[in-house]
Amino acid sequence: MTGTMRFAAIADVHGNYLALEAVLADIREQSIDDIVNLGDMASGPLDARRTMDMLMALDAVHVLGNHDRYLIDRPPEKMGSWDRPAHAQLDAVHLDWLRAVPKTSVFRDEVFLCHATPEHDEIYWLETVQPDGAVRMSSRDAIEARAAEITQSLILCAHTHVARAVRLSDGRMIVNPGSVGSP
Repeated sequence: MTGTMRFAAIADVHGNYLALEAVLADIREQSIDDIVNLGDMASGPLDARRTMDMLMALDAVHVLGNHDRYLIDRPPEKMGSWDRPAHAQLDAVHLDWLRAVPKTSVFRDEVFLCHATPEHDEIYWLETVQPDGAVRMSSRDAIEARAAEITQSLILCAHTHVARAVRLSDGRMIVNPGSVGSP
């Protein structure tokens, strides 16, 4: 990356508007103007409508998370327990807005953004789920293989709610900022 770029990365708000308010207040207090949002915005047990209203009002770059996709790609009766209540709180304007959110994006030509991995919004990038259900750090080879086609020096992902940074052998960095609303 050239020069100094200050921005905030948020992810996995999951309808927790109180946590989002606190995070946005902290971002403003630090005089950071640019925000990227890595998805999973509304689905969760709290206040999907208020959360979506806040996120839609932000001048931010957004990418779609798996739970965002669930709200727009299936009927409510096929949704899970986190998505059905959120869907019931949302209006057409919220759902139409989500439909326009890309799965991946590039911020300022220098930062690659996705929810989970570039190819799929449900696959952990920096961690691997073991057969016994335990979550472990992924191998460097597996992490780097998923980054092979990405040219940006900074890659942001989310999905796991685990804050982590991994430096690749070529110097690029992959960062998961963790979760705003559902740690």
